[in-house]
Amino acid sequence: MTFAGPCIGFRDYGGPEVLTEFDDEKSASGPGRAVLRSAFSGVNPVDVSFRTGRMDAFVGDTASGFVPGMECAGEVVASTAPGLPVGAVVNALTLPGVTAHAGSYAAYVEVDAERAAVVPAGLPAEAAASIPLNGVTASSILQALGPGSRTVVVTGAAGALGRFLVVASAAAGHRTVALAREGDDALLRGLGAHQLLTDGTAGGVDEPDVIIDAANLGAALSERFRSAETVVRVRADTEYPLPHRRLVTANVREAAGAAAHIAWWNARIIDQPEVIGPIECFGPGEAGRAQERLSASRRRGRIVLRW
Repeated sequence: MTFAGPCIGFRDYGGPEVLTEFDDEKSASGPGRAVLRSAFSGVNPVDVSFRTGRMDAFVGDTASGFVPGMECAGEVVASTAPGLPVGAVVNALTLPGVTAHAGSYAAYVEVDAERAAVVPAGLPAEAAASIPLNGVTASSILQALGPGSRTVVVTGAAGALGRFLVVASAAAGHRTVALAREGDDALLRGLGAHQLLTDGTAGGVDEPDVIIDAANLGAALSERFRSAETVVRVRADTEYPLPHRRLVTANVREAAGAAAHIAWWNARIIDQPEVIGPIECFGPGEAGRAQERLSASRRRGRIVLRW
């Protein structure tokens, strides 16, 4: 069965004005697949990177329209995956570039059961749509660090990804140090941080075991730390003159166990909604404005498209 509806994407790189609506069709194209009728699609900085050409290696030919968006939540309307029955509400990580219309900015989204989970009762769909990208990224980073307790510094700790990282690090048993702005102490300690560092904090941790650079500070880390055993970067083009022995690049596309990670976060965020924070909703026709909101000064929380 095929489901037809609109999607939002672009045929040329550029500013928010290149985003446009065009027709789309989806079907469960093979085993372990499902089609969701979208309720919400997460809006993230990586979507802007697709639109501006910084992620052109994943885009390919834009003639038929490229659909961005890496996460969503909606009702299953067709399924070849036993764990994703028709009628269930599901949230999923999507991978734009697998096909031209693989992103989540669409009324209907085809998802892979390996990157999807059933949304439990009590978790609002707009919150569920804000979980997969940051949740899988954070969990896969902590998984890559391996066993053993460490001192882990998270930069941008009060940001969208940073909050997930603080929770995941503390849950893994690490001494978690949050690097954030003044005023975030109560939030971050509530998420599990053991220590807060700000621009005004003297001393601190000179040589942590791990720095997870969610804020993409790059060379600026050298102003704060002497060295680190491991540096984790979330942007592959960020460079680190800070002395370190191991450099890990987060890659959500290659993350193993994504469905299990999403399910873990779904259960967690029912009781800890502050991991996501406030959510702003925009209509599909406002996708350009939604993306512009990502760069607003001191903005907190998440942005979603409501279908």
